[in-house]
Formats: sequence, structure tokens, C-alpha cells
Amino acid sequence: MRFVYRVKNEGVEILRCFGAGCEVHIPETIDGRPVVALGPYAFSAHMREMPEGLIFDDGMGENMSGEERQPLQTGGDALCGDRLEALYLPAAMESIGRYAFYNCFSFRHFSFYTSLRDIGTGAYTGVRRMKTLSVTEVPGARSCLKEMLAELSMELEVELICADGSRARLVFPEFYEEAVENTPARIVETHYHGSGGDYRQCFYNRELQFAEYDRLFPRAVAEESQEDALQLAALRLCWPYKLAKEAADRYGAYLREHMSCAGKVYVERQDMHMLRFFGQAGYWDQEGLDAAVDAAAGNKETEILGFLMDERRRLFPKKKKVFEL
Repeated sequence: MRFVYRVKNEGVEILRCFGAGCEVHIPETIDGRPVVALGPYAFSAHMREMPEGLIFDDGMGENMSGEERQPLQTGGDALCGDRLEALYLPAAMESIGRYAFYNCFSFRHFSFYTSLRDIGTGAYTGVRRMKTLSVTEVPGARSCLKEMLAELSMELEVELICADGSRARLVFPEFYEEAVENTPARIVETHYHGSGGDYRQCFYNRELQFAEYDRLFPRAVAEESQEDALQLAALRLCWPYKLAKEAADRYGAYLREHMSCAGKVYVERQDMHMLRFFGQAGYWDQEGLDAAVDAAAGNKETEILGFLMDERRRLFPKKKKVFEL
């Protein structure tokens, strides 16, 4: 992977990336300086002119000469636009420039630290398929996760990695805005649809309030699909960071009530971790496990099917027939 960059104060700003593949891991340091920023249009295919700067090759571990730099400026191997699918930022990264991901239609996974605080105007314009965010805590730093979630209206799965190693995994449902004309008042009102809007408000001073997040579950059950509600409940129970007993009981009751659906859902997702969790935590019932076995057999998932058959024999062994004379 090659990076065009410039020195910005005492740090480094990444201007463009080049290389094969669809994932980008931004280095922690370049030439002894921390990488602290992404430049404007850094991953957009709509950059008008190739930025000029120094070039770093993380394979060679050294800067290239000016003569080697020229082919990069005219070549077509920029990792941008539809090519970008996953991006991993270093702990020192503080800011993202305007329109950095403009029309990155395939951008699906974004990993960053809470040291990331500033996002430029229109950075996520055209980002439509984001699925997962991973946020690692830097002690004393409060990230821009709240602002990021407000910009990304699709359903998102967020992993929070705390400084002590504990983790939480959360679902933020989809929401959308609708402009509705109030003719008598001669104004246009903004109406919000979906529970995702309220879930994105569960922050205080840029810090997620877990109790408020968990309090919204009944609304998610009422407004979201059963599969989405199951995912929300299962993730909170499997990674119960700051999960109060009352909320855990509410999630658990919903999961037990819908195990037939849950079994099929996680077989289709090929999520062995969650299928194991159901057995370890005692959530399986006979009907749910049978439904999961049937789904695995129908999808020809032989590894999952073998595991579920073993689980069924372990949890619901057939009673031996007794013959009386």
C-alpha cells in the first residue's frame, strides 16, 4: 500500500491511497510522525487533481524518490470510490476532511478510535452500504460517534471496544426523514420514521448512555422487523456491557419467545458464535433448535448442521423406551 501525504504541524495528513485489494489500514506513523488526518476527497473518485506530496510505501518502509513519485500521480491504481470496502484508522487520527468518502458506494466497515473528533462537511455523502462500525476507546477522548451515526441513516451494527478490553455490540436501526407540508401554517415539517432516530439520541456529552439505549427496546419491537429486534436483543445479551438486570430480563424474555425465528436467522447468517451462545446461556428450546436444524439442512450448511445435531442430542436427548412385561 502506498500513501500520498503531507506534513501538517507535527503530524501527517493522508491525501491519497494506492494499492490492490479493497481494505485500507492507515499506518500509525510515517517518518516518525503520527498520522492525524485524512485530507479532503481522500477516498473519493471525484478528486479533481491528484494531490502533490511525499509518498510512503508501507511495504518498503521508506519514502520514494521524486522520480518514483510521478507514475503514481498519473496511474489508475488509486484505492477510492467503489474500490473502498473497509477502512482502519490509527489511534492518533483526529480529523477527516470534507467529502473524504464522497460516493464510496461499497464502503461497508469503518474502524476508528475515540480520538477521532472532527468530520468534515459531506464526508459520508453517497455512502449507502455501511454495515459495521468498530470504535476503540482512548482514555479521556470522546469520539464523534454520535455525529457519525446521525449522518449514516441505515441500520448499523456498532462494536465498542473499551480501554479495559471489555466490549459491547449494539444495533442502531435505520431511520429516515420526510418533509411534510403543513399548509394551514405555511411551513414544512420534518417527520422522522423508524426507531433509529431515537437510538441515535442516546448520548450525553458524546458518551453513549446504555440505560437510555436499553430503555428503547419496546419501541424497536413495535417498529422494526422481528429479525432486527432479535439481533438487537441477542447482541446485548451476548456482550452485556453495562447491561442492567431489568433490561437483560426484557431482552431474554423476547429472545426465548422467538427462538424458532432466532435459530433460522443465525443459521442463515452462518453465525456460529451466536448459535453456541444460545446453548451456553440456556436459550434453546426444542422447537427453536428443531427449526435451526431444518434451516441448516435446507441450506446444506454441513458444519453448522453437525454442531446443531450435537446440541440437540445434548440438550434434548431421546428417552429410552422401557418395555414392561
